[in-house]
Amino acid sequence: MTRQILKGLTMLMMTLALAAASAVVANGQSTQKLIAQVPFDFVVAEKTLRAGKYQVHAVNQAGDAIAVKSVDGDQALRLSSPRQRSDRQMNAKLVFHRYGSTYFLSQIWMAGESTGRELAKTRQERAIERELKTIASNKPAFEVVEVIAMAR
Repeated sequence: MTRQILKGLTMLMMTLALAAASAVVANGQSTQKLIAQVPFDFVVAEKTLRAGKYQVHAVNQAGDAIAVKSVDGDQALRLSSPRQRSDRQMNAKLVFHRYGSTYFLSQIWMAGESTGRELAKTRQERAIERELKTIASNKPAFEVVEVIAMAR
């Protein structure tokens, strides 16, 4: 009986130690956040978000999932992939693709990092792009619009 109690206490202590170690590691892994004032409505993950102040950050340590959240409570989550910076600017910024009056969030660049995040085109964006290419085959399908952001 004493042996079972000792074994149970040992397991409890090991579990608590593991939980405490995990909390310390998770606390040390903070992700950088961007704050941007977006002056137009835009689309992320098939959801239209209103113009306003937004906070953008990675949801997980790998940066695969990106959360876009407004101060008003609008939010969207989207998977992303890494992209290398081709320019020498190291500013934090959000890059949008504009088709007429519709904007789609395309890329997220953190300040001082050479690798950013690129969001896959939504079904809606691909459909608009196909339609515009058939109408005007010699013109680019979209215009690139950049919004400067502050890193936090």
